Amino acid sequence: MKNIILFLFLLLFAALQSQAQIEGYWKGEMNVGVQKLETAFDIKAVENGYAATFDVPAQGAYNIPVDETTFQDGHLQLTMSALGARYSGTLKDNVIEGEFTQNGMTFPLNLARSEMKEQKKTRPQDPQPPFHYQIEEVTFVNEKEGNTLAGTLTIPEGEGPFPAMVLVSGSGQQNRDEELMNHRPFWVIADYCARHGIAVLRYDDRGVGGSDGEVKNATSMDFSYDAEAAFDYLRNRKEINATKVGILGHSEGGVINFMVSSRRPEVAFLVSLAGPSVNGIEVLKEQQAAILRASGMTEEMVQFNGNANAQMFDIIETSNDREEADSLLRQLLKGWGYNDELTEQTVGQMASPWMYYFLRYDPTDAIVKTNCPALLLNGTKDLQVIASQNLPGYEKIIAEHGKTNLTLRELPDLNHLFQHCETGSPNEYFEIEETISPEVLEMVVGFVKGIEK
Repeated sequence: MKNIILFLFLLLFAALQSQAQIEGYWKGEMNVGVQKLETAFDIKAVENGYAATFDVPAQGAYNIPVDETTFQDGHLQLTMSALGARYSGTLKDNVIEGEFTQNGMTFPLNLARSEMKEQKKTRPQDPQPPFHYQIEEVTFVNEKEGNTLAGTLTIPEGEGPFPAMVLVSGSGQQNRDEELMNHRPFWVIADYCARHGIAVLRYDDRGVGGSDGEVKNATSMDFSYDAEAAFDYLRNRKEINATKVGILGHSEGGVINFMVSSRRPEVAFLVSLAGPSVNGIEVLKEQQAAILRASGMTEEMVQFNGNANAQMFDIIETSNDREEADSLLRQLLKGWGYNDELTEQTVGQMASPWMYYFLRYDPTDAIVKTNCPALLLNGTKDLQVIASQNLPGYEKIIAEHGKTNLTLRELPDLNHLFQHCETGSPNEYFEIEETISPEVLEMVVGFVKGIEK
């Protein structure tokens, strides 16, 4: 019996020792192109094995779920389905030597035990109480598509009715604060406006937070009907001046607000923060090249990547429908030697309903049909919607169609989020403490208040 007890004790000790070996916060750097990307896994022992989360601190991404975590005989396997990624490594002398694979590409990644870093950067512009304005949680319905959206309405102190605006986020499903990398720019904008006499409605994108609705097959046009529903909701509030309701859009939101105003002359004003003036293909061509250059990639590699993307963009632009684009993209990628997994991921993205629509959509017609005052802002260090491409696009529309209602402003040293920055690279967004430039907030309020009554 003693021998059996001793044997069981040794097994338990070995299991605990194995857990102690792999439990902890493991951090390493991947060489991605010409830059290094810090990543980390937080591994914990649980009742039936292990659980883990994945962090990419430079991108402000923390606690990404790891679906499957196994550690056996010194070998670690981690699978992250949401990212289409996995990590495989072997523990040797307190270092995990392994590889990170995503979208068919594999990168060496060795991990060493580390102290967990503070996850959140200081965000000094986050609104702080006391809030000298009314805050109300609201819901409204997109009658055209039948989905319900949830948001927050901020109403200034004092007697109304007040001018007001809807905030429309950029691409990707985001919450009402347009939260990104621990920044909440829409909350900051709403707070500033409410303190300066302007009511604001910001809402969760469909499929996020309290909002429902079809997302998988939705396009920018579908999202424009959500924004229009928000616009109508504001106009029907007794505290709001129904003749002074406008729409502020950021990035894709700066396309969506023109969609709404082109069919709704009641829109009193627009504000576009880095909203494109050209089609999505042209936007992405310039965006991809700018970001690659900022990352230090050689001009030869930038051109190579651009030529490859141009072939895919050409298929999107000339195809008759998504089904044809899907088929032609598969043929192209097969010729490039893509494996099945990478082909599915690439085609699934490029020929998705949203991407297919966005790449082909030209905002010119909606801009021309809009007659209300519009303030269009771009930062000189925006690497996602390039000012040197975008502002000339607006200038051409002004010249060809006499659109004197458009006011353009190019703002020095501001990135796509309108933060003061060094290079404009998205890798800086999280590290920068500023959420949005105070001068942008002042310009927006000044523009809205300056519109003739």
